[in-house]
Amino acid sequence: MRNNPQATRARRTARAVLLVVAVAVAVFVLLGQLAAVLPVGWWSPVLSVLALQLPMLLLAVFRDTLGSWNIVLAALALAVGVLALRRCGGRRLPVAVTALSGTALLLALITTTVQIFSVHGATGDWFVFSPASPAKAAGRGPDRTVTYATLGGEPLKADLYLPTAKSAAPLVVSIHGGGFISGSRGPNPYTSWLADHGYAVLDVDYRLATATRHTWNTADADVGCALTWATAHASEYGLDMDRVATFGGSAGGNLAINVAYKANAGTLKPSCGTAAQLPKVKAAIGSYPVVDMTASVPDSAYGGQVADQYVGGSPARYPQRFRAVDAANQIGPEAPPTLILQGSRDHLVFADHTKAFADKLTAAGITHRYVELPFLEHAYDQSSVNIGTKATRALLLPWLQQYVGS
Repeated sequence: MRNNPQATRARRTARAVLLVVAVAVAVFVLLGQLAAVLPVGWWSPVLSVLALQLPMLLLAVFRDTLGSWNIVLAALALAVGVLALRRCGGRRLPVAVTALSGTALLLALITTTVQIFSVHGATGDWFVFSPASPAKAAGRGPDRTVTYATLGGEPLKADLYLPTAKSAAPLVVSIHGGGFISGSRGPNPYTSWLADHGYAVLDVDYRLATATRHTWNTADADVGCALTWATAHASEYGLDMDRVATFGGSAGGNLAINVAYKANAGTLKPSCGTAAQLPKVKAAIGSYPVVDMTASVPDSAYGGQVADQYVGGSPARYPQRFRAVDAANQIGPEAPPTLILQGSRDHLVFADHTKAFADKLTAAGITHRYVELPFLEHAYDQSSVNIGTKATRALLLPWLQQYVGS
């Protein structure tokens, strides 16, 4: 039977395309794993250039979103390379696929195994393959959306997630991240999940900074404004304002800590309502929080951009403004128990700065827990129920139950 030249060319083209896809997958997994295993300081030349730092952050966040699926991708690419080697001998492309994907698979196996055992040590739970699906799993939408204030002509909204219990529920104020210059409220892996576990959640917006509007002295005031709204509407929505916690990630983590510390110290001035309407915060939770912006500015190009817009310039130019936003300066005897979670390979908020803040809480005698999750990037828990999300949930719920009640 004679070979069909056209069919032969089609098969060769298909094999070539498959090999190219396998190379792309192998390179993606390998670069993500290198970002996870190499020390953060080694990436300083990349972090100093915004056009390089942002793609690196996106790559690493996508890596964390996929979680254990990185192993699957690397294994599939390796299988393609091995099959091609058997058919094509020592040609360069099959060799490259096999070498790249084999290295990526080995690193992914190592990082995932370390994460599994580390999270088990921190939580007592085993999360062997996470996420079950790489698709986005943010949770259901809110039960209510309210306008809690209009400031400077700008309506500020908040989403309410309410538990099914009829008695007054403890309140968790959820504060989004985004470097103080972007982001908004919206379903995330914790909002409806907390409501399902008996907590009312108030997911708030606040005024964002721009090149001409520096909100270093209004962002926490806006969250305080949302708290006064909650006090005024507590009976309407069944909120127990004697049991309040603040929770956020990144910029939201900074605000969660600063609002809690300032509210309890009596130094928070809400942008609406009165200081008398502010509740005492029973617990604060910050994930990869920007606790030391002064130290973070020189770390990366994006850190400098955030400071320019949020604070208005550099620490050298505005030292008092930076003192007002750095969380360590808000530590006082009334600071509530504070849970801090941090990825060890965060290329935006360096783990060293977050750990230094936790050490200052230790020195001040503030009840707290600092948990560093190995190999995870900034915003590791935003899009899927991966091992970072599961670890945060497993640590968050007992912390709330112990210090806020359920």
